[in-house]
Amino acid sequence: MPKILVADDEANIVMLVKVMFQDLDYTVITASDGHEALIKAEKEKPDMIITDIVMPKKDGFEVCREIRKNPVLAQTPIIILSAMGDEYNKINGFEEGADDYVTKPFNIEELKLRVKALLMRSSKAPKISQTKNTKSNKKENQLLDYVSTGVKELDSKLTAGGLPKGSNILVMGAFGLGKSWLGRKFMLTGLQNKERNLFVALDDDPQQIKKQLSMELGSEITEFENKNMLKFVDAYSWSSLTQTTETPYTVTGTLDLNQLSGVIADASTDLGQTVQAKMGGRRVIDSISSLFINFDLAQVQRFITQISRTAVAFGGVTTLFLLEENTIDPLILNNIKYLMDGIIEFKEIKGKPAVRIASMKWADYSNEPCFLTKERIH
Repeated sequence: MPKILVADDEANIVMLVKVMFQDLDYTVITASDGHEALIKAEKEKPDMIITDIVMPKKDGFEVCREIRKNPVLAQTPIIILSAMGDEYNKINGFEEGADDYVTKPFNIEELKLRVKALLMRSSKAPKISQTKNTKSNKKENQLLDYVSTGVKELDSKLTAGGLPKGSNILVMGAFGLGKSWLGRKFMLTGLQNKERNLFVALDDDPQQIKKQLSMELGSEITEFENKNMLKFVDAYSWSSLTQTTETPYTVTGTLDLNQLSGVIADASTDLGQTVQAKMGGRRVIDSISSLFINFDLAQVQRFITQISRTAVAFGGVTTLFLLEENTIDPLILNNIKYLMDGIIEFKEIKGKPAVRIASMKWADYSNEPCFLTKERIH
């Protein structure tokens, strides 16, 4: 069973968290200050660390920093559990290496779910330094825990040959450099592998996307829709003020993010991407940029958080969130990045379109860019 280290100078918080996870048969180790937490982390090698910020001797930021510097402990998931819920401290926490940030007072069930999700993802991360990376092991990992991006050059930059199943990936870049192309490749690969696929169209006409997918696939995309392997959510008609009726899951009427969430939930239910069915698969949200134009920051962050948190609970749904570069404030962008398990960037380098993995929490990777021909990305 998992072993969790809880560091907090408030005895009542330590006791509450300890009882919570002992009820789940977890082993719980406690520390009353940051210095003690680091000593026990080194000795016990926990599967997860939950730490407060304000503690004697060393604070929670220092704990995160030291854990990430330690080659033996560096991959240990860390949750900051603190009453300091302002944006400054959240950003500091993530910058020092925290994987999640929970504000006191906290919801017990929510904390349990966040811990379970982080433990599940970290258990799937490749331990390259501890196991021999044979071709057979790599192939087994790909089949069980990883999904191809659909782009061979990009997969080659990931040690396991693909993205961790159930991860949330932010895909960034300027218009025309290949984000939507990657979204289509990602979805086509899912269809070819007989996975469930959900495409949420915010900036592009879903009918045009269907035509492009059909052309690249060499057969009508409706075959997969009829087999309940593919669903489209049409929010383009709503955001572009046009009206179409060809897509069953269409957002209509007044701009309402709650309605969009409801339509996505309906399509997900029909696909089997739910807590009950756990059919897993893939999702593409293209593109979240328009959400920041139409709604206030808090609403958009809640929406993205809700989508990202369903990834593991729905059976391991891997999601790409596409975002146009320079469309949102850098501080807001940082907040979105911290919700993600990885970031893929499209850039123009020396006049050539290129893609690179900027970060990845749960997989080893190379951030060397892959150069792409313009013919390929359209």
